[in-house]
Amino acid sequence: MNDQAAWEQAVATAERNYASLPQDVRTQLDALIDAIMRLKQNLVELVMSAGSEDICRTCGGECCRHGKYHVSVLDIWVYLKTGARQVHPDFSANPACPYSDVSGCTMPPGYRPMTCVVFNCQLVEDQLTSAGRETLRGYEQELRNTITRAGRLTGMRLDRALLLSCS
Repeated sequence: MNDQAAWEQAVATAERNYASLPQDVRTQLDALIDAIMRLKQNLVELVMSAGSEDICRTCGGECCRHGKYHVSVLDIWVYLKTGARQVHPDFSANPACPYSDVSGCTMPPGYRPMTCVVFNCQLVEDQLTSAGRETLRGYEQELRNTITRAGRLTGMRLDRALLLSCS
């Protein structure tokens, strides 16, 4: 099975799993998804305020190479919860991230995989103040804890790569 077929099968499985959640679990999960999206947005905004956009544009997204396994089951559920149009990967772009194009990441910050919002290269890290780095660590820890809570709530490994979990 090629990557595109595996992606489509994995997304369909994730959609069925989300739809089959009991309503009380889904209500609690949806509240956690809102928190996760907010934390991801905060992480991206913090590094952008330190100048990451210019650094990343100059670099060309070297850290985004080989990103096909970054999207998790939970990331797909975020799209389902919000009703937003799902990301459509281009697996022919290998080794470039299949979720990006010439203008960068095709996913809004709140929808990006955890790996993508918590990793910062040294050039970006060097632009953060010590207070900024401390805030970043706090957001990251809160994000990890919230994702863990979502997994416990559903009894699933929601942080695991979609292509490895559902295909």
